[in-house]
Amino acid sequence: MIMHVSRESVSNGDDYDRVASLEYKEDEMLSSFLKSKVAEYLPYTNGLTVWAIYMDSDESQEVSERENPEKKVAFIRMNGNRCVKVEIKGGDRAVSSFGTDKMYCAVYR
Repeated sequence: MIMHVSRESVSNGDDYDRVASLEYKEDEMLSSFLKSKVAEYLPYTNGLTVWAIYMDSDESQEVSERENPEKKVAFIRMNGNRCVKVEIKGGDRAVSSFGTDKMYCAVYR
């Protein structure tokens, strides 16, 4: 299965890699997918960066729809290029249980 992941730009010149198609297995859990695939896709930043993860969202949507709090499912905490922690709202579950193939990652402010 494929998840189309897009993300916010964090610096000048990082626009070339803002969309990716990441594979996952039907029974793969969100925590595993975020740690092993999404965190690897996110750009390197200095210091601690917290990413908010939104399901059924993509970069083409208006910000208010794309970053709707009801679509927020998790946070990825990264220090430099290393995933430190994944926090999932409502408990871990299969990626396929969300019923969408779109995910958006935004820097949490």
